[in-house]
Amino acid sequence: MATSTRSIPTPLRSTIGDKWAAAIISVVLGLAAWWLVTVIFPRGLFPGPIETVNASAELLASGIVWTHMEATFFRTFLGFIGAFFVGGALGIAMGINNFGEHFSTPIIIIALSVPGIAWAAITTIIFGFGVAAPVVATAVTVFPYISLRIWKGVEDIDPTLIRMSRSFDISKGRLLRRMILPSIAPALFTAVRFGLAISWKIETQAEIFASNSGVGYRAIEAFSRYQYDTAMAWAAVFVVIVFLLEMAVLRPLERKVFAYRKEADFGVL
Repeated sequence: MATSTRSIPTPLRSTIGDKWAAAIISVVLGLAAWWLVTVIFPRGLFPGPIETVNASAELLASGIVWTHMEATFFRTFLGFIGAFFVGGALGIAMGINNFGEHFSTPIIIIALSVPGIAWAAITTIIFGFGVAAPVVATAVTVFPYISLRIWKGVEDIDPTLIRMSRSFDISKGRLLRRMILPSIAPALFTAVRFGLAISWKIETQAEIFASNSGVGYRAIEAFSRYQYDTAMAWAAVFVVIVFLLEMAVLRPLERKVFAYRKEADFGVL
């Protein structure tokens, strides 16, 4: 009989637990792969982990990181909020009636077909340099992904409940507040996390075209000056901050909101 690997104790797993052991192994393997890639390239052309850490420390010590991080985060959240409201409205409309689905489907397909880098170029042509172009590029790139996730969440609601609410003349506002939103809460959290993950990427891409501040702008500026370690450092610092935001804010918030689900554990069956 095959033995599950979960039953095999190891010093690392027994000390810190399966979840953290897997995470540490993943990070170590990633850093090792990164270092192996740097060996292929000539020295100084592709910075390795040590060079990137040193360059990141210099950036943090200089103090310029936080100004550009603030600019990137501000525009990212503006674009994400716009995408969330537009995508959420379309997703709910697609889930509750056929007209909303048929109306929104072409919009979603077209928006998904255009790459984020293309939206960044288009919005730069329309709005020029400033806040608007990166924000709009982020919003129009992200909202279809949010729509799809919320649409599937609404589709999982028992249609009998929606028909029953209509037969009792329950207002659309009350239906939305009392049944639809609580029922699709898991889909909303998935949409938030997935939407933010895409928003960071699109915002930094748009900054290359339409901004003179932000992480994307500083990274491409360093790259154009052949300062590859600095360009990599900007990316590394940004990734670490986004990762910390995910681990310290989004995941604890999700666990708190859905703590009631532990009471419905099916393990007792």
